[in-house]
Amino acid sequence: MNDQDRISAAWAASYLDPMRAIALGRTVAEADGELAAEGWLHVALGEVRVGDPKLALQALEQARRRFGPAGNLRGLALCDEVKAIQLRRLGDHNSAMRLLADIDARGDLGYTASDRYLALNSRAITHKALGQVDEALRDFYAALETAQACGLLGQRITALTNLGGYHKDLHNLESARSYSEEALSAARDARAPVCIAAAAVNLIHTYHACGQFGEARAVAAYLLDYEGELLPGTLRQHQLPLALAHLGVGELDAAQQYLDRSAPNALGQCDNLVLWSWLQARCLLLRSNATRARLLAERALSDKPSWQAGNADFETLQLLHVCADACEALGDTAAALAWLRRANQVFEGLVSRSARARSTALQASYELAQAQRERDIARDSHRSVEDDRRRLVQLNQALQAQVQETEMLHLRLREQALRDPLTGLHNRRYLFEMAPGLLDLARRQAAPLCVVLIDLDHFKLLNDTYGHHAGDAVLQRFASLLAQMLRRSDVVCRHGGEEFVAVMPDIDADGAQTMLTRLLQAYQGQQQDVGRRKLPSCSFSAGIAVFPTHGSSLEQLLSRADRALYSAKARGRARIEKMPMTDFGTFS
Repeated sequence: MNDQDRISAAWAASYLDPMRAIALGRTVAEADGELAAEGWLHVALGEVRVGDPKLALQALEQARRRFGPAGNLRGLALCDEVKAIQLRRLGDHNSAMRLLADIDARGDLGYTASDRYLALNSRAITHKALGQVDEALRDFYAALETAQACGLLGQRITALTNLGGYHKDLHNLESARSYSEEALSAARDARAPVCIAAAAVNLIHTYHACGQFGEARAVAAYLLDYEGELLPGTLRQHQLPLALAHLGVGELDAAQQYLDRSAPNALGQCDNLVLWSWLQARCLLLRSNATRARLLAERALSDKPSWQAGNADFETLQLLHVCADACEALGDTAAALAWLRRANQVFEGLVSRSARARSTALQASYELAQAQRERDIARDSHRSVEDDRRRLVQLNQALQAQVQETEMLHLRLREQALRDPLTGLHNRRYLFEMAPGLLDLARRQAAPLCVVLIDLDHFKLLNDTYGHHAGDAVLQRFASLLAQMLRRSDVVCRHGGEEFVAVMPDIDADGAQTMLTRLLQAYQGQQQDVGRRKLPSCSFSAGIAVFPTHGSSLEQLLSRADRALYSAKARGRARIEKMPMTDFGTFS
């Protein structure tokens, strides 16, 4: 093998087997001239990704010393590409992006397909670190297309892994699972340890988020069986995903062992404090230690209120649910409700971000396909004018169809974002979008309007006794009954957990109470069963507040309805209480 062949082999190994790429680079670096510079470049690239950052800097300086006198603009630009990777790995994402923008401003540098993959992948990861979702997705998809074009397996596997991981972060789970499964399959076929570990960790998280706990555990088992062929220390870096896989299938002792190995240090730091806190708190809760679970979860959320924003939104959502479950187990229903409301905010953000990611991914895929078609046209420019005209018509038709499909996707995604996936009712987000308009209409027409808060009685006991699948079935049947018995003009939403809200225009408190009484009688008369198991008779309690007597905004009316609901609960449940006309305090 000559030095030029070694450079080609180093590009092929750069993402598949970085240690081999480093060894090939060092061999070529012993020569003279620009090939030696290419050798040092591969040493720097490998060391900055999986090795020693100091050695990477030394190799980078050696490469610059050889590229510079030769006036090799491509080589110097690639040195800066590697430097940008190092800046990003040091956490200086803004400096990395400025350096990448400077490279882009230099014009045509004669990049090869391998060079372009390196550049696109680096830009995508930097955009991701800076929270620039659209730009990151477009570069990730462009990197995948470039990897497929250059025919290098390591680059293709890495591109698939990165796309799967990013879609997982964006909670676009279907795409995350598809790309990660393809990446792991290709990595296993290639027996590439670096690629296997990254793809497997993505899949564990994605399967767990999809509720496929057995599949997540199977991937973890594969990693553990494969440990001897992974790079040294790989599994030590992934203790939390292994804990997640064990916890999902109820293997508490095994999960606890991994959590203990990755516990926060004396400064309260670990690789992912939100994830660790969620898993540890859930373990405590499953061992009936609700007090410690609540303290741990609330401390993690108060130290860093990550439920407001961030890439760990799914983990934060789970941590909020642990808080709610622990508070409920301790009998603190008010705190449980508060944590559930925060969880709903995070969930709405996840849904919105997922919808945006799917739309951007669709657009990026279409743009890449269109670019490929345009390249095909350029290569076939010898065809007749008539052939070109027909192709243009086809492209325009395809574009129109794609625009229509994108518009339909936006409509479907918006509807999904406003619907509760379990019951099919509208959700809290829809309630707060629609209610102000109904209140304004009632105000202009001087018409009555009621806000009703409904809570299923003894729902936690039903869940604990018969299981969550029974609780889900009860919620679905009650939602169906609500849709059947309330008026079409009433806005009915699932507010969270076993709570529902109805905004009822053109009806006074007595009329609403009469309608709800009929609903309660129908609900109590339903035969509740799950499979062959018969459930006890169910009931609900409800509180009614009237606009404008009890408030001029949805928040005020919900607060008053909640007080009336509390009164119904205190008086024995299975009741509908109206908010007294005078006992509601002063508006703030």
